Amino acid sequence: MSSLTSARIESNLAYLGLKRTKEVLDSVIEDASKADLSYLEFLDRLLDREVASHKEWRSEQRIQRARFPYLKTIDQFDFDFQPSVDRKRIKELLMLRFIENGENVIILGPPGVGKTHLAIAIGVAACQQGEPVAFTTA
Repeated sequence: MSSLTSARIESNLAYLGLKRTKEVLDSVIEDASKADLSYLEFLDRLLDREVASHKEWRSEQRIQRARFPYLKTIDQFDFDFQPSVDRKRIKELLMLRFIENGENVIILGPPGVGKTHLAIAIGVAACQQGEPVAFTTA
């Protein structure tokens, strides 16, 4: 690719705000060349990386707007330490059906059982699935 064409492509990518595409273009071109991809397959791979990057950025933005006091995921929760917490019920909540059904989730219990951790983990999962979240305590 000529330097003029390369410069124009980089300029256009910057203008369109396709940051990830600009970062991965050379490696995707190299992979496409090695794998002898069609133009359509090349474009599909390039756009797939841009879309993944955009989804990740949007998820991070939703997590910031949720105002979690700290970040926790369900993988960090120790169900063995808190046997009173119903693992199946939490896994069900992480599927986020309650959002589709327009239901609320209230987590009650004595201090130290992991209510805040679970609420944050469910909220983070919702953010990652494209749902807006507002975190608050009672």
